[in-house]
Amino acid sequence: MTATRRFVTRDSIADLVRAHVGSDRRVADVERFASGSKKGVYRLTLDDASSIALYVWHPDENFWPAAPPADADDPFVDAAGVELFEAAYRRLAAIGVGTPTVYVIDRTHALYPADLALVEDVRGGKLESFIERDRAAADRPLAMLCEALAAMRQDVSTRSANRVVEAGNGVTIVRHPT
Repeated sequence: MTATRRFVTRDSIADLVRAHVGSDRRVADVERFASGSKKGVYRLTLDDASSIALYVWHPDENFWPAAPPADADDPFVDAAGVELFEAAYRRLAAIGVGTPTVYVIDRTHALYPADLALVEDVRGGKLESFIERDRAAADRPLAMLCEALAAMRQDVSTRSANRVVEAGNGVTIVRHPT
C-alpha cells in the first residue's frame, strides 16, 4: 500500500481502455464499488453510455490486514489475486455455471500498475430486492441459482484443496489428493 491510497481515475485508465476496448472509446465516468475489499471493483461508463466492470488487484485496493505466512496446503490460507480469479472463472465456465464474461486479464502492468480484469458489467439489482418486490418473478433467477449451486456441489475439484500455479502465460490448477 502506498502512503496515500490511490484509486482508478478516468485519466489513469485512458490508455488501458483504448488498448483493450477500442482506440475510439473514452471513459465518461468511473464509479468505485465499496464491496471489493481485497480488490478494487469499478464500473466504467463509456462515451456511448455502455459500461464494463474493472477489477484491480493492487495493495492500495486491499483493505485487509496483511496475512501471516501460512502453509500453502491450508484450505483457509489467504485467497486473493488475479490467478485465483481466473482459475475460478475457468472452473465455473467448465461446469456450466453462468458468470459474467471476462474480456481481458492483464498482468503486464504496462497500461496500469496492477493486475486487472475487464469484465461484463451485469446490472439488475440485488436478488433480495427482487424477491421482496415480486416473489413470483424471482422464481426463475432462484431456480438458476439452485442449478448453479448443484453444479458446484457435484464438481469434485471445488471440494478439494486446490493450489493455483502460474505456468507461463496460463494458469494450471494442481489438485492435491483428498
